[in-house]
Amino acid sequence: MITFIKKALTISLCFLVVFMTAAPIFAVENTTDYSTHWAKEYIQTALDTGMATGYPDGTFKPDQAITRAEFVTMVNNKFKFIDTAESTFSDVAADAWYAAFIDAAIAEGYIAGYTDETVKPDASITRQEAAVIFNILNELTAISDTPDFTDAALIAEWGKDAIIAVSEKNIMIGYPDGSFRPDNQITRAEAILAITNSFNFSEMIVDETQTPVTENPAVVIPVVPVVPEVPAEQVSPVTAPVELGLAGNFVILSKTGISTIPNSSITGDIGVSPIDATAITGFSLTADATNVFSTSDQVTGKVYAATFSAPTPSNLTTAISNMETAYTDAAGRAADYTELHAGDISGKTLAPGVYKWGTGVVMNTDVTLEGDADDVWIFQIGEGITQANGVKIILKGGAQAKNIIWQAAQTVSIGTGSHFEGIVLTQTNITLGTGASINGRLLAQTAVTLDQSIVVGP
Repeated sequence: MITFIKKALTISLCFLVVFMTAAPIFAVENTTDYSTHWAKEYIQTALDTGMATGYPDGTFKPDQAITRAEFVTMVNNKFKFIDTAESTFSDVAADAWYAAFIDAAIAEGYIAGYTDETVKPDASITRQEAAVIFNILNELTAISDTPDFTDAALIAEWGKDAIIAVSEKNIMIGYPDGSFRPDNQITRAEAILAITNSFNFSEMIVDETQTPVTENPAVVIPVVPVVPEVPAEQVSPVTAPVELGLAGNFVILSKTGISTIPNSSITGDIGVSPIDATAITGFSLTADATNVFSTSDQVTGKVYAATFSAPTPSNLTTAISNMETAYTDAAGRAADYTELHAGDISGKTLAPGVYKWGTGVVMNTDVTLEGDADDVWIFQIGEGITQANGVKIILKGGAQAKNIIWQAAQTVSIGTGSHFEGIVLTQTNITLGTGASINGRLLAQTAVTLDQSIVVGP
């Protein structure tokens, strides 16, 4: 059993109570108001295993703030906490449905009451309060002394160390705009996910300043796509892929030209339309006998232009049209995350979903995209993309370049020696600095410029 720390109690006694609801959680069939919810699988599992149940009217209310009594009940049900300690809270009647659950939580040491000897079972709990409780449960020690959130000024002094510690351990995470939102209430769905992750976490990775916790595993609380931080631990919305049509047959496709400073290395077909072959420069093209395509020592594939023989002109016209349609499709998707980090995603880890910025996006340090093989990322960018020299986009967890779309209204600039991942759909031009590389496609409505660059189709 984890012993409650009295020092923490004196700092914020009124914040350390655990969470669970004022009304009993009734077992109900046909609880379907979560059927399209981001947490539906977690909720269904919780219902199936008896960790949680719905309400008498057949609902689960996934986005409703969870009460202290409800939360305590879910924790105890999941972890099989059964030991009890006698409580004397004036607002917990002996015959209340949650009385035994609160007694068990007290015995485990992860809740306490208010200074007026109440526990407020029907009250909700904030993210800041939750951080303090998780900090106690897992006996964490913060390494940093400054919260890395845009709204750090809103974090109370009593919750600061706890929020730093849980965020350092990815126990709780922030929102896409870089905030933590300490005073936001935790919802029933978020609580289900947090408790489930806590139970499934079998071994805590700790640094030398901490003692491993074996009795209560670490809790990972992704903040979900209600406004979805996007750390990859977060549960992400399902995003349908962007269809490229014939544009997907090309690793580079341009309307006004493709140029290179030799020697670049391109794996896949390239093409230009409606411009003719004279707009493909630096490649030393050799026309095939059929004049349907050309070849180049720098291209492991074929080179196509609008002036080549049939069926090339028609195919290119369709490919360009498909490229423009894909651009419009990507730009029109409903955003899951808006204005994340004001467009500066340097050093960030981004989960799957649709991201939207009215400005440009900059990458001054490595960016990580983490997700499964079927996950999709769509980045809607109102201006351009600037990737600094030597910066890499890194894929983790099985993420694939073919499922990553960068839709930009202005210039996409990939710096010298940098590495890019994904499909670029731009309304203007794309430039790759000396020695830059991309695993993906460059689909531009104006020109593509290479400088001893490496382009490989996804």
